[in-house]
Amino acid sequence: MADRGGGDRKGLSEPRPLGLTCPGCGEPWLRPSTLPGRYRCVNCLHRFELRSVCPDCGEHSTIVRMSSTATTVCNHCGGSMLVEV
Repeated sequence: MADRGGGDRKGLSEPRPLGLTCPGCGEPWLRPSTLPGRYRCVNCLHRFELRSVCPDCGEHSTIVRMSSTATTVCNHCGGSMLVEV
């Protein structure tokens, strides 16, 4: 029997990323807010701020506060650079 969809079905099996993972609840629903360097989880509604000093290891890192290029993981230890506000 022929496939009536007419398209390639490879894309259906791959999960699409939903967003950044929330450090509070662990779900991928962290979204940037209107303020630079601030995030809010759509799932648990906690607010977070991006810091330049890692709360886990204390390593200082340069941060980019633009939402499209923000790195929320410490380059030294791999911990979260987000602190709950």
